[in-house]
Amino acid sequence: MLQSARTVPPHRVPSTAALAAATAWNRREAYWFLIAVIVPAACWSRYPELVPYLFAIVLFGALVCRWRRIGQWMPMLRWGVIADVETVDTALRGDRNLRLAHATGWNVQRRWYTGVVTESAVRYRVGDARGHLFVRGLPFTTGVVLAHSKQPSSAMAISDFPCDLQLDGKGRWAASFPHGFWRQALATTALYGYAVAGLTVSLGYR
Repeated sequence: MLQSARTVPPHRVPSTAALAAATAWNRREAYWFLIAVIVPAACWSRYPELVPYLFAIVLFGALVCRWRRIGQWMPMLRWGVIADVETVDTALRGDRNLRLAHATGWNVQRRWYTGVVTESAVRYRVGDARGHLFVRGLPFTTGVVLAHSKQPSSAMAISDFPCDLQLDGKGRWAASFPHGFWRQALATTALYGYAVAGLTVSLGYR
C-alpha cells in the first residue's frame, strides 16, 4: 500500500474536521486579541483615529494565520497516507506549564501538563520516500504520522489536528469533536466577535 502512495485517491474531508479547524482555540491568537483589548483602551481618549486601524490589523492578522493553519490541515486530510515511523530522537526543551496533545496510535489525549517539554525528531518512510518532522510536547511514542501522498516530505502527527480522527480500511475519514470542543469554539467565536464589534464601534466614532 505504501509503495503506491502517490496514486492514492483523495479522501473526503468531513465537515466535522472543517468546523473544528475553523473554530479551534489558539493560545497565541488569544494573546494578540488580549493586546487588542489593552492597546485600543489606552489609545481611545488620546488617539481615537488610530483605534479602527488597530482592530483591523489584529483581525486581519488573526484571519491570515488561521487560514494558513487550515491550509495545512485540509490538504493533509485530503491526500494524507499513514507513514511508517523508522526512528525517533528526543531532546529536552525545558520546563513548561501548558496544554498538550499527545497521541497513542489514533487516540489523542489533550490535557494541561506541568513538567519537562521535549522535541522529538521523527523520521518516517512512505514507499521509497523518506522524511522527518518535529513533534513538540511529550515524547513521541506510537502516534500516527500522516504524510502527503503527493509531497511525502510534508507530514503531520495526528496530535497536530484539532479534532479526533480515524481512517478506515477504505480510506474514509471519521472525525469527531474532542472533549471541551464547544467551549473552545464559543471562546474563539467571542474573540472574533469582539474584534468585529470593536472595529464597527470605533469606526462610528471617527
